[in-house]
Amino acid sequence: MTIARYPRGAPWWTPWGAALRLRATVQTPSDIIWCLRIGWFLVRLAPTVERTHLRDFLDHLARAPRPPASDVHSSAERIARLRQPWLRLPGLRSHDTCYVRAMTLYRFLDASDHDARLRVGAEWFDRPGGVLRGHAWVTVDDEVLEGPPEVDDHSRLQLIDLG
Repeated sequence: MTIARYPRGAPWWTPWGAALRLRATVQTPSDIIWCLRIGWFLVRLAPTVERTHLRDFLDHLARAPRPPASDVHSSAERIARLRQPWLRLPGLRSHDTCYVRAMTLYRFLDASDHDARLRVGAEWFDRPGGVLRGHAWVTVDDEVLEGPPEVDDHSRLQLIDLG
């Protein structure tokens, strides 16, 4: 008697592909709860930001509970792993921006005794008509955890004080 084996790289839309993605995303039982919390945060982020003063919103993010982690980098990796499936959904795909990723990382990052900060910057391009682009990223003790490549080029990017 032979057992049928599924191909390792099954298409994403098949049940086997969904099971492979779920196994890659959820690695511990607590990941299920935190994945749902991250999803709920992403769904409610835009309406909450629109109705709340920025200082109050950032204070709320700083005080919210976080998943415990052994170090900052493993915490950031876990959040990115649990956040990404939500940002691939058709209704949230348009929200996959540096702002949403940075706010989610800032909200759920377990920085313990380290100084975690949400940073926002603006970049101006000298073209006819001018172009202004914004960026957001998270730093821990002035180390960039997740951010656009423009963060390293300080001559093009001006930091905006959120405080």
